[in-house]
This record gives sequence, structure tokens and C-alpha cells, in this order.
Amino acid sequence: MGSESSEILEVAVIGDTHGRRAAIEKQLKLLGIKHFLFTGDFYSDAKIIAHRLDLTFNGVVGNCDPPSGQELEEQLITLAGKKIFITHGHQYNVKYNLQNLFYRASELAADIVIYGHTHIANIEYIDNICFLNPGSPSRPRGESKASYILLKISENIIQPQLRLID
Repeated sequence: MGSESSEILEVAVIGDTHGRRAAIEKQLKLLGIKHFLFTGDFYSDAKIIAHRLDLTFNGVVGNCDPPSGQELEEQLITLAGKKIFITHGHQYNVKYNLQNLFYRASELAADIVIYGHTHIANIEYIDNICFLNPGSPSRPRGESKASYILLKISENIIQPQLRLID
């Protein structure tokens, strides 16, 4: 194994921006990361953020994105040796529970699941699968605050940290 596989990779997890990018752009600029993951709803925001801050990203469309036939509704990627399943979550009824999403993640042998749709941040482990919802940086719901997740991963660690935005 080369040293590259044991290095810790830092990525931001964001989503549900709904056309309001300023606060999350400021946070991403301060982080100094190179890559982010996007959970959908205003996929065009993710493209603009990536372009403006010279970042790369993996992302999916959500239920508020216009169908284009080009962007993905789901993505399975591997970063730092971890299989990451990205979905908006509306197709799995995540506003009610994570059962359907858990079954899909299990089928895919995912280590991490990134989802959105609820606008409520969540970090939860179910049977050794890490489920991450960054909430919304612009339109949080319920008692939640504007947020995103900073995720540190390597072959040996999954370390999510919820970050609140003032």
C-alpha cells in the first residue's frame, strides 16, 4: 500500500442550497478543501460553487431540480478507500425514516451514505454504515440551524463533523 491510500481526505458535504450560495461559498473558501459532495436541490448551485472556487464535486439532483436527463439521481463513488452512496433521498422517503435508504446502501455495500431532502442535519450509524445529511446552509427546517458537514476519511477512519453557519 502506498502512502496515498492512508492519507486523510477532507471533503465538505452540502446540499439543499435552493439558490442561496453566499454563506456556504464563504465557508468552503475558509476550509481550503479541494472537493465537495452535493446532495441535490439546486444542482446548478453546485456547478457555480465548483467553478467560482475552483473545486471538484460529486453530486446528484433532487426533487427541486429540473429534469435534464444529464445529471444523476444517484451516484456510487469511492474516495479514500470508502464506498460512498450519494442520493437526494426523496425517492427513499427519508422524511419518515432511513429504512429504505439503509436497504439500498446495504445492497451497494456502501460505507457512507450522503443524503439530503429533509433540510435537517443528521449523523447516524446503522449497522456500520455512516448516514450523513448535511442539513441546509440556506433553508434549515424545524429546530435545526444552517449547516454542512466536514468529512474526514481514509481507509481506516470515517470522521464526520457537523458545522453550523452563523
